[in-house]
Amino acid sequence: MNIVSICALAIVCAVLSLTIKRYNNELSILISISCAVIILLSVIEYVITSIDTVSTILADANISSEYIIILLKVMGICFLTEFTCDCTKEAGLNSLSGNIALAGKVLVLITAIPMFTRILSVVTSLTGGEGVA
Repeated sequence: MNIVSICALAIVCAVLSLTIKRYNNELSILISISCAVIILLSVIEYVITSIDTVSTILADANISSEYIIILLKVMGICFLTEFTCDCTKEAGLNSLSGNIALAGKVLVLITAIPMFTRILSVVTSLTGGEGVA
């Protein structure tokens, strides 16, 4: 699915959702979330291709696969968090959306700790101090 198709689908779903919202709010939210899931599923193929490309580039640069895995996990957390935040905001649950965003940020930080540790270790060794790890 190309971007024109995705935008057309989004506009049709938005108009349909707004039209139905007057009569049935729950169905309107369901239409919006269904559209978002369809769009997400349609771009998964492109995401997988991009991940393969990034993995190849990093492998060619002799960067540890540990860092590739961390990068992919962080990207996944960010995408999933953004998708979930948008869905909960659409449902009018702004407080829940904020909590999801906070959880996503904390999980990104926790996931990236091994990378931070390695960077700190390299910096410390370059400055003549002892490494962390």
